[in-house]
Amino acid sequence: MLRRIDILDIEHTNHDDPDMASHFEWEFRNEAYIWNGDDVIGINFHPTATEFQKWLKQEGNFQVFSDRTTEGAFTNPHTYQASALAGVMSHVINDSHSISTSQEPIDALDAEIQRVRSYNELVLYITRLCEALIKQLAFCTQIPKHYYFKASLGALLATDCKECRREKKPMHKISILGSLAHRYGHCLKYEHCLKDHLRIAGRRRNSEAAHSGMPDLQIRTAIESRAELHRDAYEIGTDLVHMLEHVSELEIEMKSELERRAPRKTIGKLIFIPGNGTRLEIDAEKEANG
Repeated sequence: MLRRIDILDIEHTNHDDPDMASHFEWEFRNEAYIWNGDDVIGINFHPTATEFQKWLKQEGNFQVFSDRTTEGAFTNPHTYQASALAGVMSHVINDSHSISTSQEPIDALDAEIQRVRSYNELVLYITRLCEALIKQLAFCTQIPKHYYFKASLGALLATDCKECRREKKPMHKISILGSLAHRYGHCLKYEHCLKDHLRIAGRRRNSEAAHSGMPDLQIRTAIESRAELHRDAYEIGTDLVHMLEHVSELEIEMKSELERRAPRKTIGKLIFIPGNGTRLEIDAEKEANG
């Protein structure tokens, strides 16, 4: 059972489960479309999560966008960030796999340094990619910008409701990812996966905490260091695929709704992949087989 709360004209929904974050009731804003004068010429986000998930499964490639000046280019800043981070992430994944499966003789210290570097790159860029993918979709909605624009992944998954705190009302959490899912009836399913998604953010926090000093190197054989990296990379990759499944589902739902609701006079003219992206031909075979 749901009940709606209106606070400072920002409506959000509480669920009966006190441990579940509240969700914004949102609508699309004009910036959900790319405009040419009064005509809609495109949807203002790119399905990067959908494409990257397919790349991981060796079912396709993905596009990286950088030129913001061409006609029909995205005006969504998070679209460029998400596509760039996907490009970086693809190299990090392939590099970590090459290191962890290499049979080339190497000094034990060098192997351990490679493990620490690769692990931290995986943690950093997976977290940043997930942040950008969620922000790209939130940008198209009327969800208040201050909830997501500079938010960390942990805050996008669950953060204190600023409006209730300001009004000295009972405190509760609110979720941006859950809010995006709420519109399409997916929020309960997503919230049940919150622990898995928070694990991604938790690795980032733990990694950053370690950087206040320097994590101790565990000098052992190169085989042992490489084996640990392989296990860690598999676990991190599994969590990434899980997150991508959810965000991809939202990309598909939002794109479909925006297509249906596009101004009638422009239907048939829409270009749903605006601008000129660079389609990366990066081989994921090694990673998949690993």
